Amino acid sequence: MGIPRPIGGALLAVLPAILLTTAACGGTEPSASPATGAATADSRCVTSYDANTDYFPVKQTLRHATNFTLTYAKNYQVVTVKQPAPNAKPETYVLVRCGTPAPQLSGELAGAVTIETPIESLYSASTTHLPFITELGVLDRLKGVASAGYITSPEVLERVKSGAVTEYASGQEVDTEKVIGAKPDVLMTQGTEDKAYGPLRQAGIKVVANAEWLESTALGRAEWIRLMAALTGTEARANEVFGKIESDYTALAAKAKAATPVTVLPGQMYQGQWSMPNGGSYVAGLIKDAGGIYAWADASGSGSTTLDLEAVLAKAKDAKVWLAQVNEWKSLADVEKSDARYAKFSAFETGEVWSANKTMGPGGGNDYWERGVARPDLILGDLVAILHPDLAPGHEFTFYQKMTS
Repeated sequence: MGIPRPIGGALLAVLPAILLTTAACGGTEPSASPATGAATADSRCVTSYDANTDYFPVKQTLRHATNFTLTYAKNYQVVTVKQPAPNAKPETYVLVRCGTPAPQLSGELAGAVTIETPIESLYSASTTHLPFITELGVLDRLKGVASAGYITSPEVLERVKSGAVTEYASGQEVDTEKVIGAKPDVLMTQGTEDKAYGPLRQAGIKVVANAEWLESTALGRAEWIRLMAALTGTEARANEVFGKIESDYTALAAKAKAATPVTVLPGQMYQGQWSMPNGGSYVAGLIKDAGGIYAWADASGSGSTTLDLEAVLAKAKDAKVWLAQVNEWKSLADVEKSDARYAKFSAFETGEVWSANKTMGPGGGNDYWERGVARPDLILGDLVAILHPDLAPGHEFTFYQKMTS
């Protein structure tokens, strides 16, 4: 897909983003029994509509995500993304079970976009969508990615290489003719508005906003798997996958809560500024849940505070552990080469500098920004092992690695 969205307020590396699309009417999980006229796994679409049948016997309930809502009628779901992009107005989508009648788009549904589900084709604007697609077992529905350059998933890269998945914005500009010609069921955005989306909507392409990056908790971001499940008809699988992630995350946080908190320094300089996560950000939540504390944890808001290096040194020089996110850093020498003043931090002096760059893709993409969004339990596992190694003996790191001496 595309370059990952900015991961608001935190262990840095603010990267650009791009966009996505999906298609209609295909699913792996039957929504009701054939006896009631619903689709089977083979037919997918309902062949004999019954107004009294609930075509969504397996439902999803949101527990952590706050930037979208999901409600049910008997043969359709209503999804409203409250903030599709920064400062954008809410967008509503009516997901109609394939083969059943769409509701009248009046009242609260006026202006909503109607999409037949389960979809069979998806164009994706962001690498953060990829783990949701693969976890739900619907990688075959992925037909387009904005750009393959930053993808880390070997499975997705193989499909791009084979031609099963095409690039539609390889130069970071959407090829509208290519998208319109492909007619994907859905084009899923990266949580920002692109100038190409207007013409695509006018041409009949269903553009669906995915703005998980605006969530203020790690579990809230991961719960956007439920939107992908609603589109692909994989609700039962999403309940299973997210339920396991949630329970594992909660268990890790409970274990770390009993430990003595460790002082942490999150982030690093980027273009002369240090983006320090505020106390209401998802990064602050991860650090707290891992049993860490840092000097700006009391700052209000879910974004970040911009500081210069001297201000960070003055307040956080003695932090025990430094959690950075720089793709190029492999050693302490790399850190010091980046800025000689970094050597003044106590964590540098003791060698406790870690960067979330353990798993990189062939094009330079970082799996922390791809798979990490869907798997906060794995991020938290790494952080607990870093801050409290006694709680995680023999831990195998997924995203973080310690800078060599």
